Amino acid sequence: MNETLHQAAQAYLEHLRTQGKKERTLYTYGKDFEQIEAFFGAERKLSSVLIPHVGKFFKSDALLKLPNGRERSAPTVEKTKRVLRMFLIWAKETGRIDKLPLPKDTPMGRSAKKGGQRDDEHDSIEAPAAEQS
Repeated sequence: MNETLHQAAQAYLEHLRTQGKKERTLYTYGKDFEQIEAFFGAERKLSSVLIPHVGKFFKSDALLKLPNGRERSAPTVEKTKRVLRMFLIWAKETGRIDKLPLPKDTPMGRSAKKGGQRDDEHDSIEAPAAEQS
């Protein structure tokens, strides 16, 4: 596939809609994608987004600051990172990208750990063993 970031983001939001996500969730994710697209460029090819680009976004004022220069709250920043991470995992799982462009220190979350490994150029990450009760 040779989709732009915007096209892939819209396809992801539609996928979430078919999975039963609430409209409010889709709206807030859409706002996250506006921020993501403003940094990367909406017309950028999704396949051209690489680990260094995502790493720069995670450290950028585009993510960390509001338009007025004030700091975004930590929960807001973490949610936007989580939305981007989930989107990139979905893009990999659906064949839109070949490698997962996430920096090594990016928390992977439950969905990516099911397979036990990350499919990128970094070391694999094993899912933690379940605690016994």
